[in-house]
Amino acid sequence: MGIRGTHSPPPRETGSLARVLAIPVAVLLAGLGCVAMLLALASVPLPHARVVAVEEQAEPGAAREPEPGTGHGPDREPPGTEPGRGDPPAGEDGTGEGGTGTAQQPVPPESYNGASAEFDTFLVEVEKAYTDTTVTDGMGSSDTAPSGMEFHVYRLHVTNQGTGPAVFDTYGTTGLTTDGLEYANDIDAEITVAWDYFWDDINPGETVTTHILFLAPVGTEFAEVRIAGRTPLEPN
Repeated sequence: MGIRGTHSPPPRETGSLARVLAIPVAVLLAGLGCVAMLLALASVPLPHARVVAVEEQAEPGAAREPEPGTGHGPDREPPGTEPGRGDPPAGEDGTGEGGTGTAQQPVPPESYNGASAEFDTFLVEVEKAYTDTTVTDGMGSSDTAPSGMEFHVYRLHVTNQGTGPAVFDTYGTTGLTTDGLEYANDIDAEITVAWDYFWDDINPGETVTTHILFLAPVGTEFAEVRIAGRTPLEPN
């Protein structure tokens, strides 16, 4: 009877130890794989998105619409035009709502009192300016204005500043009214009032009293008088 050899089974401790060691090794390898993958992803350049603003092509000669809030659009006034910044309220100066244009300051005849001008070799000074419906020389000669009219009288002191005798000639004198009308001086009325100084020489250094007169509707105001049509005599 033969004797069969017997083989002992492998020790269980070796297989168990291998299984125990295999688990942490697998976990470690998996962790290293994740780290490697993250590093690989980090090194890959990401695509950059480019945003290109395409400006709408405007037609030649076409005006561009202003952007709100830039100071040039309808939602914002230009500098210096805000209400209350140096501009008078509308209607008070005649340029806003309720106005009819630039306000004209009144020019009563007495505003010419003391006014002066140099005409040729003469110094002309207004002693007194006034209106009246009748003018006279004080010696019986007089003129009366038609109904609705009156005389504008400018009583003058005229001094000859030249070196020789000269005549103070008012021919061609005009008066410009505040409403843009022009009147010629009334020579007949001037002769009535100051006949003794017409056509006479005024000696150098001599001062005489004479007049300029206009016949105009009642209420007329003169903004300027031009002696002989060329030398302005303005109110004060």
